Amino acid sequence: MHSDKLNRWLTLGTNVSVLVGIFLLIVEINQNNELVRTQIEQARSDAFVLWQREIASGDHVAALFAKLTAIDEDWRNIDSTHLDPVEMERFGAVASARFYDYENMYAQYERGFVSEEYWHGRIAPAIRLWAPIWADQYTDDQWITRQGFKDEIDRIMEEQN
Repeated sequence: MHSDKLNRWLTLGTNVSVLVGIFLLIVEINQNNELVRTQIEQARSDAFVLWQREIASGDHVAALFAKLTAIDEDWRNIDSTHLDPVEMERFGAVASARFYDYENMYAQYERGFVSEEYWHGRIAPAIRLWAPIWADQYTDDQWITRQGFKDEIDRIMEEQN
């Protein structure tokens, strides 16, 4: 009888320990999620600062953007009649880099690491600017593995109309 009572107390202690362990695990997972979100936000900020530094200090990027804006405010009609071959290559490289940046941002947005406010307030307007250029830059075959992002671009562009 005495061992039965001891066994019940041990079982109760074990169960309480398991519950405390589960609670601590939940707290740790939440802290880890917050840390990941913070790291993503920091990486996003670092990339933006690096991009702005390149525009500010680089010899070519700021001049290229000034020329693009002077030709066409939203860059939709830019072609080789407006830019020399080197500028066209730079413009294509910048457009491609922006594509991969925003595609990555979309993947983060889908997973909940980018807020609705940030996506719709900061990213969607930028995508509206770049989408027509990407449409000219990428063939249908290149969009096959990016269908989710393509659908989001189409949705954003439809919102504009």
